[in-house]
Parts: sequence; structure tokens; C-alpha cells
Amino acid sequence: MTLSRTRQERSDEVSDPTELLIKEARRASRRRRLCNGLIPLLVLLLVVGVITYQVDRGGPSAPRIGTDASTTATPPHSTPLFSVSRILTLATDGAGPFIVGAGNHSIFVEGTFDQLKGQTSNSQVDDLIRIDLRTWRISGAARYPNETSVAYGDGALWWATGEYAFNITAPDGGRVLFKIDPTNLSKEKAFDLPNRTLLVTVAGASLWVATPTTLIRLNPESGRILVKDPSSFIPIAMSSSGQGRYLDVLGSRNSKEYLTTFDAKSGRRIMRRLVPGASGGPLASTAQGIWINTVNDRSQSSTARYFEGDRLIPSAARGGYPPDISLFSGVGVIWLVDGWGVKSTECLAPSTGMVRSKGGPLGVYGSFVAYTGHTFVLFDRGLTNYFAQVIPTKSCG
Repeated sequence: MTLSRTRQERSDEVSDPTELLIKEARRASRRRRLCNGLIPLLVLLLVVGVITYQVDRGGPSAPRIGTDASTTATPPHSTPLFSVSRILTLATDGAGPFIVGAGNHSIFVEGTFDQLKGQTSNSQVDDLIRIDLRTWRISGAARYPNETSVAYGDGALWWATGEYAFNITAPDGGRVLFKIDPTNLSKEKAFDLPNRTLLVTVAGASLWVATPTTLIRLNPESGRILVKDPSSFIPIAMSSSGQGRYLDVLGSRNSKEYLTTFDAKSGRRIMRRLVPGASGGPLASTAQGIWINTVNDRSQSSTARYFEGDRLIPSAARGGYPPDISLFSGVGVIWLVDGWGVKSTECLAPSTGMVRSKGGPLGVYGSFVAYTGHTFVLFDRGLTNYFAQVIPTKSCG
């Protein structure tokens, strides 16, 4: 299973400013919040002796995270959505975490987990941690160059580095795709591709990478190119649907955005559909289709849209949301999260978009992932980031 945050900036290509600024805006929000909350945070540390977790340069030798759900914060007004069964405190310094993959009895999270040790939000590296779901502990940590996209599949983590974002130099011109061992997070291989590796995903057993000009299917062992499909659009987000049968790519061309479905094995294009408005992803896949958020620049509002089947038939839409919402696939539900952590969190019916229930915001870095029939959530309270396993209510189940 893969979840990929997408972001890119190009000096030589035209791209969507909304897409380019998603992560920087959120990291800027973290910097403001870090400054505004520094004094209360220090007082809190002195009063209750909060134990913080920060990733060392070589990774933690004995990770110490784990608290009982009854003694730590839970998302506000979340009872209409879920109850928290267990929880971890990830960081108290605004790490900006994001779930990037689930598999191997683990959840993989990317962020900047050592703000207090000198790493800044403009650092040239990101931290990758592995949360072992069997022990409910962080069992691995590593540092890699700033990523454009991360995916889990085919027995490995895949780390793309192809951005030129915010004055950060990508390694080898951004052409490197790292293959990472999902157990200890060590680098297994580094594939040098013909162009910058902007996006990566695994559709079924097929490893796909998007460069600025081409979709490439790779042999996951050798890195040999198996399929090349010259693209006529700039890639923004990529995912898989139809239980791995299809590769879905969101891209822009001439200031318009398109959602395209490909056969995951052959790369044959099945359908391309014009998307009304702008979108930065992510794509939320269901067994029957794809959910995507689209933004109306004039009204500064967004609409959640559902495209069904391999023909991408527009089947449902629900509007009136703020522009920075994200959609995540759940167990028989679609989760809708306000990316600025202000508006409510909702669970939607996956085929109609009908709101089943509403709850409080999850914070700036709120996100969901479903794995082996269970639901996990990232949320923040103040500058503290939490990871929790939750039990959805009947309305959201």
C-alpha cells in the first residue's frame, strides 16, 4: 500500500503554484506555530517533564515512544468519528509528519523530527521512521535527501528525490530513486534514471516512476526500464486503483489538469478525463474509482469529486469546502481532512460522497491510512504530533 505526498518546483517548466506551495505553506505554518508556542511549550516541559523524541543522525539506538491513550491528548470532538485505542507521541516540536506507506506490519512516516537539534524546515534532508504495529514502538529511523514522493510496495520502500524546491539541491540532479529496506530502513540500491524522479508508486506488482516528461516502469531488482510512456503533461500526483490493476496519474497541461488511467502492467492508456479546477492531490483510491479534491481559484473553495471505474466516469461531487482539504481512503469510507487544521473532519460514503459523520479538526498534519482492516491517524495538538490507532464509529465504518 502506498501513500505519496506530492510536491515539485521547476525553474524550466510551467506548473501549478498551488501544487508547488503545499508543503512549503505547511512548513511555514509550522515555523510560525513554533515561534508563537515556544514559551508555552517550555513552561509545559518544566511542569510535566514531557519526554520528546528526536531522530539522531545515525538513527535511534533505543527508541522510547509509547503512551497510554487515557493519559495523552486525543483529537478534539472526534467521538462522532472514532475512538482512540492506542497512541504514540511522535514529536513536540512541530515535525510536520506525513504517512508515506503501510506494509510489513508497519506504518512509515516522513517528517523533520529533530527541530530542537538544529535541523530546520529548510533542511536538505527528511527523516523516515518505521512504527512497528506489533510492538507499538518506533523500530527504525533513517535520514534521506528531501523527497518528492515515497511509496511502499513489492517488498521495499521507494524514495524519489527529483524536486528543485525552495533552493534545495536534489542529489545527482534529482534523478535518483532509492530502494529502502522496510525493516531497518537502510539503503538497498540507488537507481539513476534519465530524468528527475518526481513521483513513485507501486500498482500491483509494477513499480512506476514519473519524470517531468515520461512515465517509466522499472524492474524493482535491477532498475532496468521495462516500459516508457512519453507523457504530454506535467505529473502532479500518482496512485493505483482497481486493486492494483490500474495506474492513475494526475497531471497538468496548458493550465488545465487531467486524470489519466493506465493499465498497470503494459502502460497502455485507458482513459483521460479533464478535471474541473486545480488540484494538488493526493488521490484517494477505492475498489471502484478515485476521489480527488479540486479547487476553484475564484471562490477559493474546493469540491471533492469521485471518478468511477477505469473510464473515470464523474459519479459524485460535494463542494463548499475550504481549498486545502485532503482525501484519504479508509475501510469502507473516505476521510476528508482540512489541511489547515481549522475546519471539521468528515467521513464520506465512498460511492456517493454523502457525509456520514463530522468531527473536530485533526490539525495541520492530519491524515489517515487503512491497513489490514484497521484505521490509523496522524493528528497534532499545538506543536505536538501524535500517531494513533482508532476504531471508527458505526457511521464511519
